[in-house]
Amino acid sequence: MASVTVKVNGRSYPIICDDGEEDHLLYLAEYVDKKVKDLSEAAGTANEGQLLLMASLLIADDLSQAYETIDGLRDGSKPDAENGQAHLQTIAEQLETIADRLEKA
Repeated sequence: MASVTVKVNGRSYPIICDDGEEDHLLYLAEYVDKKVKDLSEAAGTANEGQLLLMASLLIADDLSQAYETIDGLRDGSKPDAENGQAHLQTIAEQLETIADRLEKA
């Protein structure tokens, strides 16, 4: 077993992983850290727990969208630019709503 220390939101977390997975975990932690930083800039006064939860939900949404795209490609349909643009608008609106709620928390 290997061990790696990742940093998210300025805090270090030791993580145990399989040998050879260290670089992948560091990459994933950087991805999470970027989501948290983006939310922190948008939300301002949110506490760390709220930031981590919101980052987790955004990442889960990214994953859900990826699965939907994969399923669509398997079914033979292609994502079109108009649907992609509408989805981006929806995400932007959701982020604005989240930021407003975090500011009021």
